[in-house]
Amino acid sequence: MQKSSRLLLVCVLLLSVILSSMVLAATSIITSNTLKNQITPKEQAQFQVIIHNTADVRQRYSIFSFAQGWNVDPSPLKDKIIDLDAGQTYTVLVLIQPTDSFAPGIYFIPLSVESDLGVKESLPLKVYLAPESPYDYLPVIKVSVDMNDKIVPHNPVSIKLFLENKNPLHLGNMTLRLQSEMPEFNKEMIIDLPSLQKKTIELSVLPNEYQQPKEYSLFFVFERKGQTVKVLEKKVEVVAIVSDFAVDVKQQSIFLKNFFSLTFTNKGNVLNTQEVKYPTTLWNSLFTQGEARTLGENGQRYLAWDLTLAPGESVVVNFVVNFRILLYVLIFVGVAALFYWFVQPPVVLRKKAVTTRGGEEGTLSEIKITLELENVSSTPLKEVTVTDLVPAIVNVERSLDLGTLRPKEIVHTKHGTKVTWSLVELDAHEHRIITYKVRAKLNILGTFSLPRAVVEFGKGSRRKGKAYSNLFRIGVE
Repeated sequence: MQKSSRLLLVCVLLLSVILSSMVLAATSIITSNTLKNQITPKEQAQFQVIIHNTADVRQRYSIFSFAQGWNVDPSPLKDKIIDLDAGQTYTVLVLIQPTDSFAPGIYFIPLSVESDLGVKESLPLKVYLAPESPYDYLPVIKVSVDMNDKIVPHNPVSIKLFLENKNPLHLGNMTLRLQSEMPEFNKEMIIDLPSLQKKTIELSVLPNEYQQPKEYSLFFVFERKGQTVKVLEKKVEVVAIVSDFAVDVKQQSIFLKNFFSLTFTNKGNVLNTQEVKYPTTLWNSLFTQGEARTLGENGQRYLAWDLTLAPGESVVVNFVVNFRILLYVLIFVGVAALFYWFVQPPVVLRKKAVTTRGGEEGTLSEIKITLELENVSSTPLKEVTVTDLVPAIVNVERSLDLGTLRPKEIVHTKHGTKVTWSLVELDAHEHRIITYKVRAKLNILGTFSLPRAVVEFGKGSRRKGKAYSNLFRIGVE
């Protein structure tokens, strides 16, 4: 019975203590804010302690710390003890500074707050203690690279570097040097990396569009005060670019002559052989001068060349579309027509002959010769004279057919008999027929040739024109 009473009494006392603690805790709210907690031994860390009296009565609070080797004081010092009315809130500035020699690191400084109502609160304040002289630390950097392993020469390359300073040493004025076989990737910049901090650096590089396709190494070198801190190697590959040759067309026209200059450029980064084409027309191709060949595809005609170009190499192809040739041909035809019109006689003389009487065994004995005289011009011709020479083997008969023109004279020469007719005028487009007969002195066997007849006419003041007839052969083979 006595043991049970004692146990009950202990439980009642313990419950009273717990309830008392809960009541006391509920009479105040105490929190802290960090203003500055990264310091050197000669600097002060700064914190805010916020005290809120939630009780219904006035409370007095005491602020103190028993941390060894640290000076922990409110600022001002009078805030070591503060009185707060019911519901009142007060903020205390607390300064912390080491008084002993501590190694750089992270320290938790306990700060106690007690009230006269029995409230007790302990606040652990975190302080980062950096060395007064940071040269005792070796720089330690964690670096990672984010970039595409495949590089397309025509496209900009984006490079992201993620840096992390792994110790309290402040890395200011640190040089980042990017090195590579590719000249465009050789860059240098100054970066600043505070202690225990992270930083992201972005670079953009435009490669040479004709960069040889193969694998390259990029080196990211970090240097500080002439000392290499970190070297990171990154393997990348430049891909092969094979594209149609680019063409730049220049044209100049000078009086029916078009000069073309085509500049073809290999925009890829490998040696390339291509058939290059330039559109043309069938008409233009007839007058094109140059080394191009002509081909047709899908109803379109092209001038074509076979070219082999190295990366970035250009070649100029020239050709000329020369319509002057057509002009020269037209001029020549016109001049020829004009010359023909100018030299063509205005009168036409045609000679024909038929056998009117044959001898024994198919020989020729009498021949009728006809001369057709025609003025083909649109103007009359004056003083027209027709002369025909008859070979000496035949004689001219004096008798004339009805309606024919009588000869002006008949003259015997050593080459034969010359018969002449004379007309005072031959009207425009007038057609006259002259006939006469010749008789062979001996029967003619075989073919008999009649020489050309000639017509003369006036062409103006003291000028004479002349035209000839055709040759004529008559006889039996």
